Amino acid sequence: MAQAIAGSWTLDKSENYEEFLKAVGMNAIKRAMAVKLGGTLTITPVNGKLKVKSVNGPKTKEREMPIGQNFDDEGPNGGVAKGIWVEEGDKMVGTFTTEKGKKFVMTREVVKGQLVQTMDFDGTVCKRFFKK
Repeated sequence: MAQAIAGSWTLDKSENYEEFLKAVGMNAIKRAMAVKLGGTLTITPVNGKLKVKSVNGPKTKEREMPIGQNFDDEGPNGGVAKGIWVEEGDKMVGTFTTEKGKKFVMTREVVKGQLVQTMDFDGTVCKRFFKK
């Protein structure tokens, strides 16, 4: 499955993104900027890991995340989150718990040729759609 989401993807649209950012604790000024920015994701499966490069405006992040192993990562609110990425059928699912005990789940799957990234932070859900 990791191979199915591989490639370079450009953000096309988002649903409920501002509410999601509010739920994770982002202030109003940063939220307003974030919802206006486009973005790209480059996903590369390498030796049992997902290498993900995200570019959002002037900000670039690169991460390597093991598949099927627990690890520490940056949470959606900037703190440390502990979690795991697993393959579930045609989806890659990351399940994390933040330092404050909040649950964060990110699902990535290809639907009708688009990468759909669904993010659920403690019950607030948003979807982001990317084109290749």
